[in-house]
Amino acid sequence: MADSDRRSTLLDAYENAAVIVSGIDADELGHPTPCPRYDVAALIDHLVEAGRRAAAVGRGQAPPPGDESPHVELSDAPGQLRSAAERAAQAWGDNSSLPLRHAMPWGEEYTGATLVDMYLAELAAHAWDLARATGQTDKLDPSLALPALEGARAMIKPQYRDMAGPGAPFGAEVSPAPGADDWERLAAFTGRDPQANARSVSGERGAWTSIDGYRAGRGGAARARRSSSPSTSTFRDVDTGDKDGR
Repeated sequence: MADSDRRSTLLDAYENAAVIVSGIDADELGHPTPCPRYDVAALIDHLVEAGRRAAAVGRGQAPPPGDESPHVELSDAPGQLRSAAERAAQAWGDNSSLPLRHAMPWGEEYTGATLVDMYLAELAAHAWDLARATGQTDKLDPSLALPALEGARAMIKPQYRDMAGPGAPFGAEVSPAPGADDWERLAAFTGRDPQANARSVSGERGAWTSIDGYRAGRGGAARARRSSSPSTSTFRDVDTGDKDGR
């Protein structure tokens, strides 16, 4: 069966993430998120880095080992996500990119279509994390969650759950509540509990972190607070409404 083509949805995921980050206030940077070991500030850094990696992989570059993310100032993050989206559109623009196989640092190979699914699910899940942590779930793009969920289901294999320890890079799937929407179903599939209190989500069991860092065996914990040092890219050739529940 041919791989699905979710490239356009991946680009939508960048914009969705940029909209959520644009709505974050500076006094929310220390809030916990549903993603273990990341507060809002650290998860913004991680999200931008994931966007850069998705574009670089499309150009044939393997992601570097580890899960470290350069610091990004809050005011710069939406623009950096949109710039990464432009690079991703160029990198993944040729149809031949989908069946092309990419060797990863941990010794496995994936088709381009599988990697698109991986980064689509990562960008979408972390946008949900940030929206949940900062009361912006009403700003999530309703058309994005279902294809992101389909991409996650195609990519996340059972052996990836708790592979590097409890909840890393993925924990056990959570059963969504009856009537859960697609965003909540995506969150539940990637190990989050959509019913958990939004202000006590820190350390939530099993939430997505980053598969490329953990598969390389170096899934380090993010710092609770990032310094204000200038942003740099891991890739040498990469240029780098009302809130609910508040």
